[in-house]
Amino acid sequence: MNKRTIALLAALIGLSLAPLSAEDAKPAAPAAPPVSTVEKADKKGKGAREDWDKLTEAEKAEKLKERKAKMETRIKDLKAKKAAGTLNDKETQQLERLEKQAARGDRPPGDRPAGGKRPKKNEKNDK
Repeated sequence: MNKRTIALLAALIGLSLAPLSAEDAKPAAPAAPPVSTVEKADKKGKGAREDWDKLTEAEKAEKLKERKAKMETRIKDLKAKKAAGTLNDKETQQLERLEKQAARGDRPPGDRPAGGKRPKKNEKNDK
C-alpha cells in the first residue's frame, strides 16, 4: 500500500471514530429507576393502611386534621374558580368528590371496610 492509501484509510477511521470522542459520549442524565405498578398500588393500599395502624391516636388525630384542612382549602380554591368561571371538567369532578367527602364528616378510617372496597354486585356476601 502506498502512503496516500494509508493516509486515506486513517482519515476515514478517524472520521468514523469522531462521534465516540469524550465530548459526545457524555452520560445522559440518570433516569429514575422504574417503579413497578405493584409497588405503587402497595403504597396506596395495604402499605398505607399498615402505616396508619402504626400511628398513635394523637398522630392519627393530627393527620386527620391536616387532611381535612387540605381538603377544605382545595374546596375553597375550586369554588373560587367556579365563581370566576374558569373551572374545567376535571376540576368540576374533583370539586364534587371533595364535597361528598366533606359531607361524610369525621368518620374514622376504621369504619370503612378493609381494603376500602365493597363486594361486587354479582358476588354474594356470605356474612
